[in-house]
Amino acid sequence: MATDTPNMRTVQASEGCVLIVTWRGGAESPVDLREHLARYAIFASLRNDTGAFRNVSLGEGGWNAHWTDDMEVSSDTLWRLALEQGSAWLRRWRDTHQMTQAEAASALGVSPRMWRYYEAGQHLLPKTVRLACAGFDGQTQAA
Repeated sequence: MATDTPNMRTVQASEGCVLIVTWRGGAESPVDLREHLARYAIFASLRNDTGAFRNVSLGEGGWNAHWTDDMEVSSDTLWRLALEQGSAWLRRWRDTHQMTQAEAASALGVSPRMWRYYEAGQHLLPKTVRLACAGFDGQTQAA
């Protein structure tokens, strides 16, 4: 796993049950909490009420996403989900384009080593790589 401390600088609600987390080091991760919230009964009100979900705040010291004293998600959990979801997203993108890891890394200007780290969930998937994927898609559709 990456050695970065999973401490958050900011957290904000996005569409659906997605949180946009900015980590202490400045990296930003979208984290989809649908499955996590569905797993625990305590979060029922967040699953069913968009307004309640949007009332998220940064917990003390940036160590959790906080809704109420009974409803918090730790930064460790958010970090793990960000790694897993970023990795899965990147693999789906690459598979959609029927590329090898080396081909995809070359197409986006990412080193093959970093690509392997991202796909293995060892490093957070940077926003710049997501944007490069979107740019590649846009270029491909325009051609």
